[in-house]
Amino acid sequence: MENEKGVEVKIIKPFKAKSTPLSWITGFVVIALLGWLILSPILSNLNVETLKISELIQIIKDEPETVDTITIKSIQGLVELSFEDSNEIKRAIYQESDKSFTDYLKDSGVDTSSFSIEYAEDFKIGVDTIITIGMFGLLLAGGFILVRNIQASSSKMSSFGESTAKLLVGKKTNVTFDDVAGIAEAKQELTEVVDFLKNPKKYFEVGARIPRGVLLIGPPGSGKTLLARAVAGEANVPFFHTSGAEFEEMLVGAGAARVRDLFKKASRLSPCIVFIDEIDAVAKKREVSLKSSYTEQTLNQILVEMDGFSRYDTVIVLAATNRPDILDPAILRPGRFDRKVIVETPDAKGRFDILKVHTKNKPLTKEVDLETIAKKTTGLSGADLENIANEAAIIAAKDNRKEVIMADFEEAILKVMYGPERKSLQRTKEELLRTAYHEAGHAIVSYFTKGSDPVYKISIVSRGLSLGMTMQLPEKDRLEISEEELLARVRVYTGGRVAEEIVYGEISAGAKSDIEESTKLVEKMVKEYGMSDKLGFVKYGEAQNEYWLGYSYEKRSDYSEKIAAIIDEEIKAIVDKEYENAREILTKQRKKLEGLAKILMESEVVSKEEFEEFMRE
Repeated sequence: MENEKGVEVKIIKPFKAKSTPLSWITGFVVIALLGWLILSPILSNLNVETLKISELIQIIKDEPETVDTITIKSIQGLVELSFEDSNEIKRAIYQESDKSFTDYLKDSGVDTSSFSIEYAEDFKIGVDTIITIGMFGLLLAGGFILVRNIQASSSKMSSFGESTAKLLVGKKTNVTFDDVAGIAEAKQELTEVVDFLKNPKKYFEVGARIPRGVLLIGPPGSGKTLLARAVAGEANVPFFHTSGAEFEEMLVGAGAARVRDLFKKASRLSPCIVFIDEIDAVAKKREVSLKSSYTEQTLNQILVEMDGFSRYDTVIVLAATNRPDILDPAILRPGRFDRKVIVETPDAKGRFDILKVHTKNKPLTKEVDLETIAKKTTGLSGADLENIANEAAIIAAKDNRKEVIMADFEEAILKVMYGPERKSLQRTKEELLRTAYHEAGHAIVSYFTKGSDPVYKISIVSRGLSLGMTMQLPEKDRLEISEEELLARVRVYTGGRVAEEIVYGEISAGAKSDIEESTKLVEKMVKEYGMSDKLGFVKYGEAQNEYWLGYSYEKRSDYSEKIAAIIDEEIKAIVDKEYENAREILTKQRKKLEGLAKILMESEVVSKEEFEEFMRE
């Protein structure tokens, strides 16, 4: 087989164990015995001629010399009469009544003195015979199954070290760079890789060294696997696709053997691409231990193989991960993964381009504004946007409409970000009113707090695990966030609990998620962002594992107990301060709180325009 450049390409077929002769012999014996048991009664009657009883009596009368012995056998109320005539058995059936068969012969004028009459015993199968046949059959079946299991086990043992990577040769993945949007820089990096695979000669002529590996780093859903598929679709070279988890096996050394087999096949099909998805499953940092784990053996083999190519081997390894912090430093050095491509969540323009790609096969009405949708989906990944477009189409189909409208996208955004509506959830009027005050508290605190993101929508309709929501969207994408903006978020988180406390004089468990988010955010401010006057410009890490003589033990943190106490005090002080600021706002705006809660009870959902108009009145 030759590719487009005329280079001969050998397709390596996976190993397949052949069936052993013993299994075929066992199967043949079992089939032959079953066939004999079924066909033997039929074959024994092939040379028997069946006549009417009158015809048989006539033969006895006309040719008495041919009849020597008549055998009589009783079969379920019938009498079978048979005798041998010229080596041919003739047989007749007589329905037995009150008259015996010998009397019937005499009444028919047959001289019974010229031949003898014998009575054959009925054929009966005893219990011992049945047990013997059953045990013999079970023995044969068990032997047959045992042989097959041995054959399967030997096949598995012989192929445990074989790579399970999927190989694409001479066919596209139906994905090209035209299908990838929102990550222009990452696409440009991989476009150079594709060009190298198509035209390696022009790079070699100027002394350029090929990149041994390209590591795609980005959060889940950002498009790492999609980029790899696009590279396979554009390069038109053999493409191996596997994942880090597929190297793992309970058998010792199986992962390392599969790595060797994969790279051996890749070198034969050079130029080609090897894509390892979720490489962090086998490339984690190695531990200081007296014994080596299976994962470390696999990682060591990957390191050896990536350094083992000759200078002109055009084999490029693509790998994807969302946890670069846990990767072993040895795999990140130049010569193994020379390029690190950052695949980030898209900005507003990128989201617009992604939405155009995912809606090109969907009929949209003229009112659908993809730019507006892109602005409303800040922080969402490409996978989230694809899901939103698909959910909008599903909503339109459920409503028996041929086109997707803007309202479908609005509902799809809420469904993806907060979950579907829980219409079956039954709540009392008092529960709805408490939720209305809670959400109104968030919205009003946000409105009167400098640095807070504008309120986009307020709802007391239950979605997912929440009983209501106050949705905020930034006016533009941010690359940096100030301390003021972070504190504004904490203040808005506390607004719901403060509103309940002001109105009811008591609190409920409805602020659980608000407490979690605010505490998590303030902890980062204190420990990572250096936003504490007492702790200063210092980062305080998390709990780590320490190793000594091959044994690991957990160390609480890399700071003292005294610092830990100060951290706890600072977190509580910041949250308490913002809690009081929210209380001051809502105490002054009590009428607005009551009015907004009343509107929510009437309409359940308040839009951005309605909220801003209400606050200006």
